[in-house]
Amino acid sequence: MERDRPRAPRERRGDDGLHAVTDGAAVRERAAVPSGLERRRVSRSLWQACEALLSSVGDSRAVRRSLDQLRSAFDCDGVALYALGPGGAIEPWCARGLWRGTPGDLRDCISVPLLRGSERVGTLDLRARHGARWRPEQLGLVRTAAGTLGAALGARLELDRLRHQPGRDAVTGFPDARAFHARLTEEAARAHRHGVALAVVQIDLDHFAALNSRYGREVGDRALAEAALVLKLALRESDVIARLGGDGFAVLLPEADSAVARRCAERLCRTLEDHDFSRIGRLTASAGVAASPRDGVDPGELMHAADSALGVAKKSGRRRVACAAAANTH
Repeated sequence: MERDRPRAPRERRGDDGLHAVTDGAAVRERAAVPSGLERRRVSRSLWQACEALLSSVGDSRAVRRSLDQLRSAFDCDGVALYALGPGGAIEPWCARGLWRGTPGDLRDCISVPLLRGSERVGTLDLRARHGARWRPEQLGLVRTAAGTLGAALGARLELDRLRHQPGRDAVTGFPDARAFHARLTEEAARAHRHGVALAVVQIDLDHFAALNSRYGREVGDRALAEAALVLKLALRESDVIARLGGDGFAVLLPEADSAVARRCAERLCRTLEDHDFSRIGRLTASAGVAASPRDGVDPGELMHAADSALGVAKKSGRRRVACAAAANTH
């Protein structure tokens, strides 16, 4: 647990000159802020908190940065995060702010479960400022934050757990190339049997070899693990994503045709590009799309078509999506 220094009264310019504004008065002033402005501020801070949480693989500073963003979002004195431990119990992970109280210092505190689907993956505790009470609109925003943080934390814990299992990539926790091809074979047989569509997307991070050369292998592996979390959160539970090796990923989209797969690929590339990666900043990606039966029924044909489309995207300047066959770029 970490503790901040007591905050001195702030000052503001008024009709009668400079006046000290106590924390209680500041809270009343903030309560008058239009809800739309407050929601935008909280949304921005919440997104920054999630980005910090996603980037915190092997980086405890990023977890603390995430909690600092939440303190800013909800204008409270303390934030604590609990996470699902290896033994299956919810355990303390990190806390920021003022948690050590004094006799008679009673404050509003709330504890919100963090869920990923129906699974509880953690708890978020918030401690209000002295003399402040949680307003109904704040509680609504806290519930929204809990859903977003639960998804991010759950994805991170899941991939951390899977990294050491057979058939899983040790860096990202995704299925490896062999496991992906086995699943693709199963889904291709099912799609052919029931006459439904099936699509494959191949994604490569642009100029990743240069990034490894500049920052080193360790930083590159952290970026790959971070990219894995970002991609995982942008997909449906029924979608399958794997690491093919190097900076390459593959996504299996059951019951998706070429148009749906193209939109998914564009969303994944855009999500990666919008994310602020720890240490290295922004990344871009290229993608190739292939769908059955248009681009082949056999798993090998689908992967070859997607790989060829990816080659077109790279040769066309990278940072784009290409579809197989017609090889249109978007």
